Amino acid sequence: MTFARRTHWAKRAVLAPFSRTRIAGVQVLLTFDDGPHPEHTPAVLERLSTFGASAAFFLVGNRITEPALVEHVRGHGHAIGNHTFGHAVPRWCEVRASIEDVRRCQLLVPHATLFRPPLGKLTPGLWLAARRLGLGCMSWSLDSGDWRCRSAADAKRCADEVLKFVRPGDIILFHDDHRWIAPILDVVLPGLAARRLLPDIRSMARRSRT
Repeated sequence: MTFARRTHWAKRAVLAPFSRTRIAGVQVLLTFDDGPHPEHTPAVLERLSTFGASAAFFLVGNRITEPALVEHVRGHGHAIGNHTFGHAVPRWCEVRASIEDVRRCQLLVPHATLFRPPLGKLTPGLWLAARRLGLGCMSWSLDSGDWRCRSAADAKRCADEVLKFVRPGDIILFHDDHRWIAPILDVVLPGLAARRLLPDIRSMARRSRT
């Protein structure tokens, strides 16, 4: 089974006017979807802190059971993203419901500056909702496929594939709601650090101001 895969250039080109798929510079941007999780999100934060690395966390509103955890993420200098309230499969024709879903999440994460639609499917309603709230839409250029891991061997293979395919400027998609994210990061973070691809907290602060 192959885990990591790059987003096709044609798809990135189509998304480019509406959603960011890469970043400028020689580093990468780590992003984590579908949290926060009371156990796995702190494990991710601990590992990022060890390397002084920054990331963006795209949070699902109805999964915020501990608001203090959201502040903990912010307190570590990471960017917060809106990932809708219910994480429903986006429907192309549902504009009003999409706007409400994004708005409900934003009430819980008022400091969010970024938006990512569920499954990466940016519909007109979701794009309009993000625009109204002043959120920058962000996709990815490298999908780790981490959510498909079912064993330690899967996690090691996933991590190795991320390091094989990663390029400077990539936005990498991970998820912080499953048990295999910690062992994946235990391989990926040292590998990225050795290649000087890890963004630090200062670079994240500069990026959030631009």
